[in-house]
Amino acid sequence: MKGDPILAEVDNEAMMIDVEKGTSYFLNETALLIFKMLNKGKDIDGIKKTLMEEYDVDEKETERDIREFIEKLDKKGVTWGRRDT
Repeated sequence: MKGDPILAEVDNEAMMIDVEKGTSYFLNETALLIFKMLNKGKDIDGIKKTLMEEYDVDEKETERDIREFIEKLDKKGVTWGRRDT
């Protein structure tokens, strides 16, 4: 869609480029996975479950990290393909 950021993936990491705003953001492997799940419409509980299955992580810490990531997306105005969680 016109105005959507460009997502360039390399080796399980990504660079998100917002041409209209002239900004770019680096997404590490975990952030990219969260971002993709948000784009597919997964809610926080679904994302948390996936991350806990994929990695050996604490449930509360994982949920906090997901919420912080979503908050960072919101502050940067990144909503590309994202559905409300």
